[in-house]
Amino acid sequence: MGTARDIALIFLSIQGLVMALIPLALICGLAYGIYRLRLLAEEYLKLAHGYAQIAHDYVERASSAIARPLIDIHAKSCMVTTIVTKLVSRRAVE
Repeated sequence: MGTARDIALIFLSIQGLVMALIPLALICGLAYGIYRLRLLAEEYLKLAHGYAQIAHDYVERASSAIARPLIDIHAKSCMVTTIVTKLVSRRAVE
């Protein structure tokens, strides 16, 4: 009777071991896949960073080309307004 009980216990523990090995194998596979993807992603992220820097430079040049004339006009109008205000205030004092 004791031998049959021991054999049954062994078969039950083997079933539990196999059931535990399946999730463990999946988790190990995912960890290995992430490790491999990290190496590839690092390479592609450097490439993407280069393209993003090029796009950033184009946007900077375009926005500067568009905004520079408006900034110059505003600066010159402020300069003229300041000069006129100073001249008018000096004449009012005299």
